[in-house]
Amino acid sequence: MERRDYIIDEIQKFGQMVIGLIGKLVQNKRSQQYDFNLSMADLEFESEAGFTLKMLMGMDSKNLDAFLANHHELNTENLELLADLLIEISDDPGIVPLVSLSRARDLLQIVDVRDKTYSIERAGKLEFIAGKLKNPS
Repeated sequence: MERRDYIIDEIQKFGQMVIGLIGKLVQNKRSQQYDFNLSMADLEFESEAGFTLKMLMGMDSKNLDAFLANHHELNTENLELLADLLIEISDDPGIVPLVSLSRARDLLQIVDVRDKTYSIERAGKLEFIAGKLKNPS
């Protein structure tokens, strides 16, 4: 029972961290003081989850599957939040948009497989990403 509570706490803590980063990002974009700092986000990810966004975006699909299997905090809800973050930062000057969007697409596709319910919102995100990847601007 104690182990289960610990895992649930870790899942919730990770989700809150990603929500916090998305909140900061959206707030900065709205105030036109947009300055997403990937290094700072990576430090936060490393301390909370033991991996960085750079590492996540840099791994190939085989390694991604193994990586996700070893991180219990990356449930479907948190994977979708992580994909949302990658979509949001894809227009940041320090980010390669195709890499960020491709990894967001990969994560959303994994969520589609794991989650047995259809999500119109998720389908819309996948369609948005497909359009951006087809016509990067």
